[in-house]
Amino acid sequence: MSDDPRKRYEVFLRKGSANFWMRFSLPGQGQIRIGLKTPDKTAAEAKAGGEYQKAVWQAEHNILPGKMSFDKLVKAFLASIEPSEGTTPKQRDTYKAHKGVIDRYLAPFFGNRTVVSLNEPKLYEYLDWRRTYWTTGPGKALKAITYERDGRTFSRPAVHVEPTTNTMRREIVTLRAVFKYAARHGHISRDAIPQLAMGKETKNKRPSFSSKEINTLLLLAEQRVQEMAQLPKIQYERLVLFCFIDIAVNTGMRPTELHNLNWANIVGFADERMKSIEQRRIRIEAYGKGFAPKQLVPNVEAFGSFINLWDAYQRLHGKEPTPQTPVFCNLDGQRMQSTKNSLNALLSTAGLKEDAFGRKRTAYSFRHTYASNQIRKGTDIYTLAINMRTSVRMIEMYYSDVVPDEMAKQLEGGYEYANSDQ
Repeated sequence: MSDDPRKRYEVFLRKGSANFWMRFSLPGQGQIRIGLKTPDKTAAEAKAGGEYQKAVWQAEHNILPGKMSFDKLVKAFLASIEPSEGTTPKQRDTYKAHKGVIDRYLAPFFGNRTVVSLNEPKLYEYLDWRRTYWTTGPGKALKAITYERDGRTFSRPAVHVEPTTNTMRREIVTLRAVFKYAARHGHISRDAIPQLAMGKETKNKRPSFSSKEINTLLLLAEQRVQEMAQLPKIQYERLVLFCFIDIAVNTGMRPTELHNLNWANIVGFADERMKSIEQRRIRIEAYGKGFAPKQLVPNVEAFGSFINLWDAYQRLHGKEPTPQTPVFCNLDGQRMQSTKNSLNALLSTAGLKEDAFGRKRTAYSFRHTYASNQIRKGTDIYTLAINMRTSVRMIEMYYSDVVPDEMAKQLEGGYEYANSDQ
C-alpha cells in the first residue's frame, strides 16, 4: 500500500446524503465508514485525513468506535474512577459499589462482546439473567460470598433470593455509568445509552424503633458498658457501640456517614464542649450522596455521646484526638469499618432484632427512627429532607404513614373538638 494516506481511503457522496463520507479498510477490522458532516469536498478531504489517522491509532489500541469489547471497557471505566490519595469517602464507596456490580454480574454476562452489540433485547436478557442469578442461575450453588476490605479477605453467607426492584435499579446505575463513559470516549453515540424500564418502585415501610424500644436498647447498652469496668478494652468497644446508636438516632446519619466522620467534621466541638450543657450546639459535616460534605443539625442529645467518645479515646491512648482522628475508632485507633456484629448481638439480647412485622433491623433502622420521630413532632418534610441529605420524594415515599402527634390528636377527635363549633 502507498505511503500516501490519501490512497488509503476514499471520500464519496452517499446516495441520498448531501454530506460527504469516507471509507477504508483496516487489518482485522473490515471496512469502516465515517460521515464527514460537510457538503464541501475540500473540507471533507481535509477532515478525512485526520479521521483516518485517528482510526488507525484507535485500532492499534483496540478502542476503535464500535469495536471496544465490554470487558475492556469496564476495566477502563474502573481505572478512571479508582480511588487515589485525594479521593473522598463517598468516591471510594461509589467505586466499591460499581466494582462489585461489574465483577459479579456485568463482566461475566457481557464478556468480550462489543459494546455496540449490546442492544435493547440483549440488555433485557441480562435483566432476566440477573433476577435469577441467585435462585436458578450461576449463583445458586454458591454458599458464601468472599470480598476484600483493607487488604483482608472476608466472607458472608450467600442469600438465594431474587433481587428487589430497588436493588435492580441501583445496579442499572452502574450499567448506565459504563455506557456514559463509553459515550464520552467515542465508543458509542449518546443515543445508545440504555433507558431500561424497571417497573414501579416498592414502597415498603422501613423498619425503625419506637421511643420505648430505643430507650430499652440504650439502657441495655449502657448496662453492658458498666459491667466491663474491670476490662477496659471491652468496655471501650461497648461504649463506642452505645455512642454509635445514640448519635445515629439523634442525627439520622447513614452508617457509612458515621464511620467516615473525623473530629474535624464536628464543627464547633472544641469550643462547645467547654460550655454548659444547655448552651452546647454543634453542626456536623457528613458525606452523603455527593462528593462534597453537607452540614446537618443534630439533636442536642447527641452531644453527650461525642463527649464520651472524645474522653474514651483520650483514656485509651493517652492523648487527645486530632482533627483527622476518626470519631469511631477501634482499639488500635484505626477507623471502625462496621458495627454489624456487635449491634446484632445487642439487638438479639434486647429482643429487638425484628420489628412487629418481622422485618430485620440494622444500623440503618436508626436513620428511619430519626425520620419518623422528626415527622411526629411536626418537622416539615422539606426541612427534614435537607437535614437528612435526601429528597422530599424519598421522605414522602417511606414516611408518609407517620402522623405528627398534633395531627393525630385532631384525627382521633375528642370532646374538645366535638364542641369546638358550639
